[in-house]
Amino acid sequence: MASTGVGLGLPIPGTRTQQRGAPGAFGAEACRPLPCAPRPGHRLISNGRTRAVHSRCPRPAEPNRRAAPPPACVPAHQPITPAGTGSAAGPAGVPPPPAAAATTGTGAGLPLHDPLRTPMPDMGEVLREHGWMLEAPLEQLMAQAASLRDQRPRHANVVTFSPKVFLPLTRLCRDRCGYCTFVTQPRPGRRAYMTLDEVLQVAELGAAAGCSEALLTLGDRPELTWREEAGAELAELGYGSTLEYVEAAAQAVYSRTGLLPHINAGVMTEAEISRLKRVSASQGLMLESTCLDLLQPGAAHHGCSSKHPTARLATIEAAGRAGVPYTSGLLVGIGDSRADRLHALACLQRLHRKYGHIQELIIQNFVAKPGTPMGSAGAPSPPLSELQWAVAAARVMFGPDMNIQAPPNLTPLEGAEAEGGVGGAAEAEAAPAAGWRALLDAGINDWGGISPITRDFVNPDRPWPHLAPLAAATAAAGKLLLPRLPTYPAYLGLLATPAHAGSSSSDSNNNMAAHVASAGSAGAAVAAAPGGNGSSSGSGSSSGSGSSSGWLDFNGGSASIGAAVLRAADSSGWLRASEWVAGRPEAADGEAAEGEAAAAASSPPSPTLQSDTATQSPQAVASAPASSPPRSSSSPPALPSATHQQHQQPAATRPSVPPPRRPGPGGGWRVAVGEDGALLGFPAPREPSRPVTRLLEGVVEGGRPLQREEIELLLRSRGADHAAVCAAADLLRRRMCGDDVSYVVNRNINYTNVCTYKCSFCAFSKGKAAEALRGPAYVVPLEEISRRAEEAWERGATEVCMQGGIHPDFTGDTYLRILGAAKEGAPRIHVHAFSPLEVAHGAASLGLSYERYLEKLAAAGLGSLPGTAAEVLDDAVRGVLCPDKLSTAEWGQVVAAAHAVGLRTTSTIMFGSVEEGPAAWAGHLMELRRLQQQAERLAAGGGSSSSSSSGGGGGGGVGFTEFVPLPFVHMEAPIYLKGRSRRGPTLHEGLLLHAVARLALHPHIPNIQASWVKMGPGRAAQLLAAGCNDMGGSIMNETITRAAGASHGQELPPPRMEHIIRAAGRSPRQRTTLYGVPPPEQTARSFAAAPLAPLMSAAPGSGVLR
Repeated sequence: MASTGVGLGLPIPGTRTQQRGAPGAFGAEACRPLPCAPRPGHRLISNGRTRAVHSRCPRPAEPNRRAAPPPACVPAHQPITPAGTGSAAGPAGVPPPPAAAATTGTGAGLPLHDPLRTPMPDMGEVLREHGWMLEAPLEQLMAQAASLRDQRPRHANVVTFSPKVFLPLTRLCRDRCGYCTFVTQPRPGRRAYMTLDEVLQVAELGAAAGCSEALLTLGDRPELTWREEAGAELAELGYGSTLEYVEAAAQAVYSRTGLLPHINAGVMTEAEISRLKRVSASQGLMLESTCLDLLQPGAAHHGCSSKHPTARLATIEAAGRAGVPYTSGLLVGIGDSRADRLHALACLQRLHRKYGHIQELIIQNFVAKPGTPMGSAGAPSPPLSELQWAVAAARVMFGPDMNIQAPPNLTPLEGAEAEGGVGGAAEAEAAPAAGWRALLDAGINDWGGISPITRDFVNPDRPWPHLAPLAAATAAAGKLLLPRLPTYPAYLGLLATPAHAGSSSSDSNNNMAAHVASAGSAGAAVAAAPGGNGSSSGSGSSSGSGSSSGWLDFNGGSASIGAAVLRAADSSGWLRASEWVAGRPEAADGEAAEGEAAAAASSPPSPTLQSDTATQSPQAVASAPASSPPRSSSSPPALPSATHQQHQQPAATRPSVPPPRRPGPGGGWRVAVGEDGALLGFPAPREPSRPVTRLLEGVVEGGRPLQREEIELLLRSRGADHAAVCAAADLLRRRMCGDDVSYVVNRNINYTNVCTYKCSFCAFSKGKAAEALRGPAYVVPLEEISRRAEEAWERGATEVCMQGGIHPDFTGDTYLRILGAAKEGAPRIHVHAFSPLEVAHGAASLGLSYERYLEKLAAAGLGSLPGTAAEVLDDAVRGVLCPDKLSTAEWGQVVAAAHAVGLRTTSTIMFGSVEEGPAAWAGHLMELRRLQQQAERLAAGGGSSSSSSSGGGGGGGVGFTEFVPLPFVHMEAPIYLKGRSRRGPTLHEGLLLHAVARLALHPHIPNIQASWVKMGPGRAAQLLAAGCNDMGGSIMNETITRAAGASHGQELPPPRMEHIIRAAGRSPRQRTTLYGVPPPEQTARSFAAAPLAPLMSAAPGSGVLR
């Protein structure tokens, strides 16, 4: 019978014996046990692998020892009877895992883990495929691993860490491993569990320090062993089991502080994992090893039922079925061999290929600790080379997409000594840096969780390093240290269409789990959706009602864990760590002061931000204050204050763990990301990377057009790369446009907010489902449109921009009447009106082609079209943002038709909501460039009308006049209020997209516009040093952005506009819509404009525009 539990039936010294169950087997395939018990201290070598066996404690194997013929007592590894068809014995002296069940709590009688359903590879199979690594020189293996890691843009120049707090909810455990100092026994007067108030106190300290993760690590089901002690305290707290309490604590942490729980709760069933998925951003369980010898008496896992490989692999598999972003890994040097490590990695790889859920591998080295059985037996810690080999082997087996981590506080320190490091304090500083560099060279791309608040309770003698020296060591390797979320980017469900069919320029594509492109013949594995290949689970970024789907749970809408994760993420899926959002004045200053202060610097945005700190010593950086938001950026907007509810307290008075120490002045560190996308106040590479430098030189000096993958690479720039991109864009702007900054005096007329479309991002439109939201529905009467156009002309405007919702009663004739009303009120005004969606609707209603209908509009006085309704030109993204709107191809067809009849258009992007930014934005820029080149070819061939091309303009008078990046304003957007989007782009992303647009669209679209309505006047001025040459319109009325919650938008008069431009060191110039010179009398009127008269609108049923 297949094993349904994990309990081995092994008694723990000093405790009651656990319940035994029926015998089971180690999965479907496993290594055969040793047929004879080895002698104490006898070393066995078999099939190129080395294993230490000791009567009391395992000793680490000797690395790179050449294989000898198998001794008589070590058989070749072969598959055993699959689970469900029989049973097998374990290693010598170790019984197989029986089916154990919970005996206490609400889960009494239930299995502790599910059966392992996936056949595991045997050792022979593993060695045939990967055994070459046992003989490969370490330097060559590491070089291959590092090269694989750097193949992906996301890994090439960035090494991540998770800023966290460690919450040891309980240190009781049903097991006690031979190396463990974490687990304790009950003590009179001391609580066995942290209280919820203690948990929240620590979490709030972490949130204040900019942390993103709350690591809940605890012993495995302690109530099974400590029934009276743990069970009684759980009952006092009001919970039936430890896992129930874990669920409650995790929910309290993310809902009250915004920190995102990562749960390590031990061996569990799929049902239990699924329940914890509702309150966790990720979960994890270290496999440690598949070596059954470790279960022998005196070995590391003897007597530890939860450490049997079957139990752990079954739990990891169950997490795959549950669709949980998962962490696993190896513990190196506990008596396992290199071949054993290959086997363990192969087992993990098989599960990941099936389910795609393993988001990171931790390769952790054993550290001998006094007071433990292994420490007392003198078991040595493995050398650095063993850790390097395991890291490199994992990278080679799992390929470029896997995230591989090694904890920096456990790094063996002999690296510096071997290189002849100096003594004293200098040696103490150099030793970890040398070890960290060695691990980077071996192929890691992550340092794991590091806390500025709590200790490492698992390794209390090895404190986490200060971030400054770790950042410096990472920078010395040419990489930028960057904070991340507990959920990796590929598991956020961010959307982007791959650059090429069958391959991807992004790690995250429409429900795609991380690609696992293994080297050699291992092949690639992709989980199309959580739950295994062929699963039909929906995307975590779906705009649906909020049911659980994808890798994150969105039950509860904006109060869900999925929403909390998205709130904390930037457009690349890393930790946002910045409070700036589009459309909202920054807390430190008002709108007027913001404009002047931010515009004062005329150089590229913060080009010296990191070079200033890169030259400082780690000690100087450590003492420098770092800004940080007062609360985690993932915190939902309407959560209760920090004052906690009073929770039931257990009778014991002493806490289970000591409270965290608040760092003194200069003693701690905080996490915040600056406008260049790098950590504020910490060392980073001083010089831009060579790939970025080559691309910039090719564009600026050689005029070479950027390809999509190259645009994406630039859009991932941070630190010195970011500064170089902005500087190159500014140089190209100066060459193309000079130092003049243009703007147009205009008025927006949004003639109706009634719309039949259901765009999930739109806070402006009104439909049947939103009649009670965001104010009343309206239609502006024709006479009011005429009056507003006339008033705009009298106030110096040269343009009216008219757009609205797609009213169900509107036809193509309605738009013609609206156009006529504007021209009647101001015959000389330029009418810039009707998005491609409105044009498509009008043409369809009249049965006309796009070209024929556009010709009718042009003849009636239409001057140009706004290139809105583009959102992101990526159909995977549009399927969430605007599923019933124009597709990417249809939007391009309308724009191309406008260009063909001689109508100019603008071009836009609305960025920062649900898309995987760099990948989706790169495709969008490529599509705009294609359309512009098409218009230029058409004009060169004489096929373009010139009826509306007068007045000058960019691009040779054809096609697009400008490109306008529009950051997503989230505050009132329906998709955000449902918890299904991010909080818009970061400031770093806003600056970078404008700069990269200048480079990618050069020389075809010469004007890059900064939207002061979205970015704020001051940040828009800052964009003038990042490739922008235009500030858009003065906008006498704006309702669409303000409906989404923006504070800006209600007119920026010419005097103030020009003051901001001059403060940025540039020369203001009024322009027309087509970048010509406005009539002098209009310019004069614009500086002496009277106040606007009150607006008038009509109810939607009045029929005034029918």
